[in-house]
Amino acid sequence: MSKKFLNAPDDVVSEMLDGVCLATPSIARIADQNVLVHVREGEDKVVVISGGGSGHEPAMAGYLGRGMLDAAVCGNVYASPSVEAVLSAIRATTTDAGAALVVMNYTGDRLNFGLAAERAKLEGFDVEMVIVNDDCALASDRVGIAGRRGLAGTLFAHKVAGAAADAGKSLKEVCAEARACVEATGTMGVALQACTLPGSSGVAREIAEGTMELGLGIHGEPGAHTAKTTSADEVVETLMTSIFAQNEKIGELSEGSNVALMVNSLGATPLMELYVAARAAFSWLAGVKKINVTHAYIGTFMSAIDMNGFSVTVCALDDDTRVQRLEAPCSCSAWPKTAKLTPAKLLSVSAPASDRNETIASGPPTTPEGVMALKAIKRVAKDLIAVEDTLTKYDTAVGDGDCGTTIRKGAEALMKAADAYPLDDVSALMRAIGDTIRQNMGGTSGVLYDIFFTAAADKLAKVAKGKAPSVDIVLLAFSTGVQAMCQYGGARAGDRTMLDALVPALTMATTTYMSKKSVIEVASEAAKAAANGAEDTKSMKANAGRSSYVNQDVLKETPDPGAVAAATWINAIFAAVSES
Repeated sequence: MSKKFLNAPDDVVSEMLDGVCLATPSIARIADQNVLVHVREGEDKVVVISGGGSGHEPAMAGYLGRGMLDAAVCGNVYASPSVEAVLSAIRATTTDAGAALVVMNYTGDRLNFGLAAERAKLEGFDVEMVIVNDDCALASDRVGIAGRRGLAGTLFAHKVAGAAADAGKSLKEVCAEARACVEATGTMGVALQACTLPGSSGVAREIAEGTMELGLGIHGEPGAHTAKTTSADEVVETLMTSIFAQNEKIGELSEGSNVALMVNSLGATPLMELYVAARAAFSWLAGVKKINVTHAYIGTFMSAIDMNGFSVTVCALDDDTRVQRLEAPCSCSAWPKTAKLTPAKLLSVSAPASDRNETIASGPPTTPEGVMALKAIKRVAKDLIAVEDTLTKYDTAVGDGDCGTTIRKGAEALMKAADAYPLDDVSALMRAIGDTIRQNMGGTSGVLYDIFFTAAADKLAKVAKGKAPSVDIVLLAFSTGVQAMCQYGGARAGDRTMLDALVPALTMATTTYMSKKSVIEVASEAAKAAANGAEDTKSMKANAGRSSYVNQDVLKETPDPGAVAAATWINAIFAAVSES
């Protein structure tokens, strides 16, 4: 069964266009046609029309508006629109100034738009066609009579043509600028998974695990090359190298030249990954070619339904007029309002002098308590790293799946920093641990543990500054930290959080210590109570944290991962004490 939010798959394009029309200002639909037009009254200017198969949203309907397209002609999914649909768009929008048809280089689109243009000319319309062929997947000697395909670079041609038309340029001038832009634009795509067509129960075809396809189009067709998956930096390097090798205009750019960069999702690639790719593209252009990116477009501009992949487009800005066209105002919904970059800056923000770490002795501990503290910290780090997979398993079931990674990163940082901690000064030690967590451990757990150690450091700075980490002082720090967690986090014991391990451990440790028991007995009782508390979370209703949004039936028999992590480090302290 198809995993898509549709009614009848055959109706998807028509219903989508109805939705676009209803939700977008100044957009109208031509009756009985899959054509949307931008409504403009009484303007005698060149109109810009484009289109193609659906499935590439936001293209083309998202680019209707002042400064870009006047009509978008939409075929069925991955199918060229009919001649009648194209002709209806020309009839509905074209003025005496004429119409520029910006068409991606696919055989069906060329034929249907071309025939519509010829029929429109018979009816007295002045029409010219601009073909976009920005694909850089193949070497010139491998490009057949069909030529290079039109890809996301088409959108730069749309923007240039639309802005030129709005500037009052003639049809020949608009088309000349658009063609020059096409010549200066190159695109290369990559994907890890093909798309799923409406009504289909699975992907159109499989891309083998551990491989990626390079140089593919936007219709689910196989790529020109298959390669092993590799890092984002290496993928982008491959794409950029092809663009500069296959586009003559771009390949001739000299050092110091300016370009526009587009990193475009093919549907399923999230912004997080797009920005990683953008970073790599900026780095490659600056480092390898000594070329400046002055305009950047990062997002989903021309998709292939839900393909897991992206394309990179480079547009040479060797023409001041082209730069003006890209920067001209545009009212369409899918085009960024601004893309011109300002020099990147890295701000350095320092804490107030009074808040900076004081000069505190660090290095090998000189007190028995300091020696024990170092041993405990390293054992805690070791055991938390070892439990990563278990925490990930639990958190995937009841949360967002990041608990294992978050805890492991914090633990690795603790292990690395432990030998340099001020181990003989308990208040300074608490502060140093808090600093380590703050800088290396993200997520809610990171914030809560930062609060724990920061509050403990503040308390001990007032009552135990310069003292070694004895049992009574550590218990005071433990109590202060737990209270701060409750105050700022809002949870309490019984809410199915890490507190369900921490609070019982604190209670039993305090009770045991007050009974004049040994350090080993205090640590042992704390560890038992923490383990039992973590286990008890299996049957608790979640009242806080991510688990509170999860169906309660899912939580049964899965302990809270935060509580398991807390029980792990408390037991690690017991193990370190026992081995001494």
